[in-house]
Amino acid sequence: MRIDKTEDASNGGTETAKKERGHVHGHVLRYMRRGLMVGAFLPGQVMSLRKLAAGFGTSPMPVREVLSRLVAANALEETKGGSVRVPRLSPEKLSDLFAVREMLEGMAAELAAKRASPALISELAAINKQLLVAIEKRDILNCLSFNQKFHFTLYEAAASDVLMPLIESLWLQFGPTMYMSLLIPSMPWNASDHEDILAALKDGNAAAAKKGIVHDIRTTCKALLSVAGSQGIELPFAQGADLQFDY
Repeated sequence: MRIDKTEDASNGGTETAKKERGHVHGHVLRYMRRGLMVGAFLPGQVMSLRKLAAGFGTSPMPVREVLSRLVAANALEETKGGSVRVPRLSPEKLSDLFAVREMLEGMAAELAAKRASPALISELAAINKQLLVAIEKRDILNCLSFNQKFHFTLYEAAASDVLMPLIESLWLQFGPTMYMSLLIPSMPWNASDHEDILAALKDGNAAAAKKGIVHDIRTTCKALLSVAGSQGIELPFAQGADLQFDY
């Protein structure tokens, strides 16, 4: 069978273009998911399609596709005017999300504790040390980033293909509120629950590890509810991190 070289080259070009589009789409999706989970995007913040596309050095199309996907996942919402923004969580929605977090993340911590290795404990201790440095420096973005990294490193050790996607879905929804939790003077971050969790892992105490995670989640929820109005948590500013965080 004779292969037309022109046609073959054309097909190759099409496949290359598809791969490139897929790569860009994946890149944008990973960034946006990470940004939402660590709180780099804030409640009420409108997603600027043009600004995001410029930041990624791409056309608006893949950004628009990712935003639509995140709207479908309830991580973002579409306004009546057609723009896309980070939702403001009502106190009821926030309480509901954190109650489910307690169940799922408590289970993940318990499972992880039963499988915890010295390497995992060492890795978590190193992450927590970085978190404590960020807290001391009032480096908000790194506080949020290392906090998320600590939790997810622990949960991934549970080795559950069912729990992780569910936990990620919850973090996509409540993550933007975490910025506010660092700005509440009456309830400052100190990562003391992380220290308790590390101690539980070293002792092989799965129940104590679960208790530490649940207390951590409950304390954060209490802090956020203390500053939430009837319309949810909204900062006096909503500029976001402008593509500054690592992902």
